[in-house]
Amino acid sequence: MLRLLKENQYFFIPFLLAVIIGTYLLVSIEKGTFVLYFATERKPVIDQIFLWITRCAEEPVYAGIAITAMFIRFRYTIMIALTGILSLVISSGLKSWFSHPRPGYLYWVEHDRNIISYVPGYPANEALNSFPSGHTMSAFALYGLLALLIYNKKWGLPLFLMALLIGISRIVLTQHFLEDVYLGSWCGVLLAMGLYAIHKYFPPNDKRLVDRSILNIRTCLKQKPQP
Repeated sequence: MLRLLKENQYFFIPFLLAVIIGTYLLVSIEKGTFVLYFATERKPVIDQIFLWITRCAEEPVYAGIAITAMFIRFRYTIMIALTGILSLVISSGLKSWFSHPRPGYLYWVEHDRNIISYVPGYPANEALNSFPSGHTMSAFALYGLLALLIYNKKWGLPLFLMALLIGISRIVLTQHFLEDVYLGSWCGVLLAMGLYAIHKYFPPNDKRLVDRSILNIRTCLKQKPQP
């Protein structure tokens, strides 16, 4: 474990710093403070930027990365697909279990705060499925896994920053509270580490089709099995 953390320090050190800051904010600031601020101080440019950022944890981005991974190893494509599926299943299960109200439910339905505005074209969710943030979990799982797999470990920092910005976007867009993002990030990182552990337990072998790429699949199919 310590070796894994050390090898991927560009991802894990800023993640641990963010966890410390997030823990402090959770215990020292009233729930909904950040949500209310962004919901009452709308800036169209900021909103549009975070609308783009939040979509970086959604299906089209997963699909693009998965297709790109086919040119490296099919196993990476499978791992990315599993990351998306497991993120959805786990986050949906936790949301159903906790049934915490979303900001939209709490501030629009229960309290009827008309001073709060949502992002045009992206209305606040009014359901009881806020905890944890699925987008945040998906982001930290995907970009955390990429940080673990990538050869140049310095890419771990920008990958972490992307995941963090996606988490922040869920608050800016009035979709989740800080606690939802906090737990989502932890769940995502743990999922990434779990999938990476499985990957390391079954190391790549170029003789297997799953460890080939789309560039050399023909060679693999033509290769005769050894007697």
